[in-house]
Amino acid sequence: MAYAAPPAGPAGGYPVQVTVTDQRELSRWWGIPVFGNFVRWVLAIPHLVVLWILGFVLAFWLFLGWIVILLTGRIPGIVVKLLTEYIQRGARIGAYIGFLMPGGYPPLEPGAPTPVDVKIEPTSLEINRLWGIPIVGFFVRILVLIPQLIVLSILGMVVGLSLIVLWIPILLTGKYPGWAISLYGAMFRYGTRVSAYLLFLPVPYPPIWF
Repeated sequence: MAYAAPPAGPAGGYPVQVTVTDQRELSRWWGIPVFGNFVRWVLAIPHLVVLWILGFVLAFWLFLGWIVILLTGRIPGIVVKLLTEYIQRGARIGAYIGFLMPGGYPPLEPGAPTPVDVKIEPTSLEINRLWGIPIVGFFVRILVLIPQLIVLSILGMVVGLSLIVLWIPILLTGKYPGWAISLYGAMFRYGTRVSAYLLFLPVPYPPIWF
């Protein structure tokens, strides 16, 4: 399976990278309105169960992670791996169910190539202890992300409108449209970087670019 390279990042690249498959062939059956998405929902149940379990890790981190940050000024490596796995699985399931992306059924095992591949590789595990101040740290994190959230909301509206017609080229041609790969790739890339920063992963403030 081939994967499209992400756009070049500034100064060596941003530590959160998302690559999207450039595979275009797709069964026309997936383009049948409602039916295609429904079948993929059913097939994705094992992934949703795993994602639900990982959600407990996410909840634990959001409630108690401030203690680790405040006391040590570092993010445990195991937390980075678990949150990366959560974000990775969320992206691959969203692409498979909601956006009917090609590339086959996403593998359950971690680390395997998928149509949407997320890599989070921070250069350091250190983070400013001030982010660990209870409630305040998370609230300020949201405030500084407001410009990103506005851009992401606008992009989300464009994506939502595109889903109305996505099934047409799939059903008529048996190919996934190139514009959809570019548009959804930008959304996944942007959303993943914002999510990583919001979850206190030790990455720089995400740039406003796709």
